[in-house]
Amino acid sequence: MLDINNIGVSFGGVHALSNVTFTMPDKGISALIGPNGAGKTTLFNVITGFVTPKEGSVKFGGENITGCRSEQVFLKGVSRTFQNLNIIPELTLRENMYLGFIGKEKPSALATMMRVNRGYWKETTNRINECLDFVNVTEYADMTPGSVPYGVLKNFELGRAFMSNPKLLLLDEPAAGLNLAEKENLADMVRKIQSMGICILMVEHDMQFISSLADFVVCLNFGQVIATGTYAQVRENKEVLKAYLGDEDA
Repeated sequence: MLDINNIGVSFGGVHALSNVTFTMPDKGISALIGPNGAGKTTLFNVITGFVTPKEGSVKFGGENITGCRSEQVFLKGVSRTFQNLNIIPELTLRENMYLGFIGKEKPSALATMMRVNRGYWKETTNRINECLDFVNVTEYADMTPGSVPYGVLKNFELGRAFMSNPKLLLLDEPAAGLNLAEKENLADMVRKIQSMGICILMVEHDMQFISSLADFVVCLNFGQVIATGTYAQVRENKEVLKAYLGDEDA
């Protein structure tokens, strides 16, 4: 599904990623872990076209997407959430949900003006309602973000990324700031999305959350891959323990 080969990214004199290489399984839930500053979000930005790597390649479904613009990557079937909420404050959640679909289809402007493509807009509206319901935010749909609890907004971001029926869904710290009940609800939704045949790659710091979901784990530290495998395998890796605990004798 996703092949990361020898990715290198530098910002000025700082090497954010160096020789990052791994292959994500064709199905299931994968996780990208590592201490703060390890390069996890930078790698997400490379995959989704927000950052162009200095070296290396990204292949999705066998196609080289290195250097593609973010909208091109989206059209190929890759959708994502962001570490910080990326919701337009002046719009309601329902209106914000349309942003998860813009560019995926291109309805004729002329047909819209002549009102002969009502079927398209009806289908889109139905899809929005389905996604709002799927992530349990329907009752907040016509409210602006400032009036909505943080946990609801996190669910909304998941629903908006799911809106386009992606082949690959990237989740950047989806459980950050959630309480235990909200995390359990989120985990259920992530499992349901995966059961629909959508591959998931997530960045997350909550190891309990990762252990309950991830089939495959990649650990980064200082921009380099230091371990890959199952959660149990990565958890016992000495380099991983050293990265998290700072113990030279770990």
